Order: sequence, then C-alpha cells, then structure tokens
Amino acid sequence: MDVSVIIVNYKTADLVIDCVRSIFEQTQGSDLEIIVVDNCSEDDSIEKLKAALGEKIKVVISPENLGFGKGNNLGAEYASGRYLFLLNPDTYLLNDAIGILADFLDAHPEAGVAGGKLYFPDQSPSPSFCRAFDTTEAERREAAWHTILGRKSKEKLGHRSEQLFSDSFNHTDEPLPVAYVFGADMMIRRELFQKFNGFDPDFFMYAEEEELSYRISRAGYQIVNVPAAKIVHLEGASTQSGKALNEAQFRMRMQGKLLYYRKCFGDEGMEAFYQARSLKYRRLKKLAGIRGKKHSQAAVMLGYLEDEYRKFKEIIAEQNT
Repeated sequence: MDVSVIIVNYKTADLVIDCVRSIFEQTQGSDLEIIVVDNCSEDDSIEKLKAALGEKIKVVISPENLGFGKGNNLGAEYASGRYLFLLNPDTYLLNDAIGILADFLDAHPEAGVAGGKLYFPDQSPSPSFCRAFDTTEAERREAAWHTILGRKSKEKLGHRSEQLFSDSFNHTDEPLPVAYVFGADMMIRRELFQKFNGFDPDFFMYAEEEELSYRISRAGYQIVNVPAAKIVHLEGASTQSGKALNEAQFRMRMQGKLLYYRKCFGDEGMEAFYQARSLKYRRLKKLAGIRGKKHSQAAVMLGYLEDEYRKFKEIIAEQNT
C-alpha cells in the first residue's frame, strides 16, 4: 500500500467526513487506506463516521484523549502504507495532494518528510511551515524593544500578516527545504516514523511536530514543502472557541513550547525560553499601558505563561524525586 492517511478526531466528525470525501474526490492513482483515530470523543462521532463513510475508513477508538501526537502514534500502529500522511480533521484537499507528496518522496530518498501548501477557506495563503527551528536566540530577538516596536509599526501599516505569510508560505512552484512542516498535512516515511518511535509521548498538543522534525533533521534527512500539493486548512476549526484569545489553546501552546525547549535544548534552554518570552509579554504589557490601555492581551498571556511555567517546574521536581 502506498499511503496510510491518519486523521485524529475529537468531536469533529462532520469535519472528518468532509475531509475524507475530499480525499476520495481528489486522489487519483494512489493505493491508500484511511485510519480515523477517535480520541474518546464521547459524543456521536463514531456513529456519524460509520454512517457516512462505512467501510471506506478504519476507525480506531482510544479509551482516552491522547492528544495529537499520541493519537497519530496509535493510528500508525494500524497502518500498512509505505508513507503515513498525518492530516488534520479541519482540512480538505484541493488536488491530488496525496499522490503529489508520495511521488515526491519516491523521487527524493534524501527527504524524510513532506508537506504541501496550506490555504485559508477563501484559498488565500495560510502558514504552512517554518523555515527555522525555534531557538533561544530567536526568542531573545523577539523580546527586544526594536523588534516589538518594529512589529507594531508594521501592524499599523498592514504589513505584519504579509510578512508572516512570506516567511511561512512558499510563493514559488519549487520545492523548498524547511525546518518543519505543520502537522496539519505531514507525510512521513513509515519506516522513519517507526525508527524515531513517532511523536514523543510527553507532548499532548502543539510543538510535537517540531520536536520530531528536529530529531529527523539532526539525523540528516530533509524536510520539504512541496508547493504542487494544495490543501485548505480551516485554521483551528477543531479548537476555535470564538474568543480573541483561546485560554485552553494558549496554555497548551505554552506547555508544548516549554517541553520542546527542554527536550531539544535541555533545562537551560527551557529556562532561557521562559525568560525571553515572559520579557516579551512584560514589554508588550508596558507598551499597552503607555498607550492608555488598562487591560492588555499581553498581560493575560503573561499570567498564563507564568502559571504553566510554575506547573511545569513542579512536574520536573516530582520526576526528580
């Protein structure tokens, strides 16, 4: 079998159904299987999936919510394809992205992972990858006053989003080596996934694809954005709360970042990340105060970060006793 598509579901059955239907509509010549891991949704997801898709999918039921990484690890245990295609439920294919990515990996043995171009629902460019891994040096640059003020100026001029998408979207038709592609559409050789034992099980959600890519990259494999493969990402439809700042989502992101830095750069790297990120939020909070804002999102984010850092340190202390 060419490709095993793995989709992790948590109360997003309708999105999964649309995603799977797009796979069958767009995929042309690849021999594939679709594995849906239900992360203990405790709703009518299983019934909906079976009623709509029947034997077109293999449903794996987890007795607990494993999160993104461990959910995909579970799905991989049931996979038989040469390639694993990890696909978010809030996506749908615009073309034969599966065949394009598989063909690319077939032709480029030096590449271990590939991902396509992601688009918003209106088919405007959506962030699809990161060109460099997160580092403490980059965090310190982001916390510098000249960076903060420069970004604020660009936001006022409407340039901030353009710069973001320029950095994380491939505007050419040429494959681009990157640090990591986003887990929304990540195709990886199954033998490589097994060699590295998949995603680190300590992660629940966020930063797990970066940490795995870091290990793969250090082993000498390329990670490539393949722009011919095109996929719409509904961008958080599976986690969106409708608020300006999703507290649960932000806290999970900070948990993932703290863990990523500790895994890749040790305790010193984790501490350096926390110091730089908290400095950034304190400076943004101060800037908001200068501008007369009594309440700022930066102050809220700082509080959440400090809280997650404290809990993270407590976990480390318990592990060391």
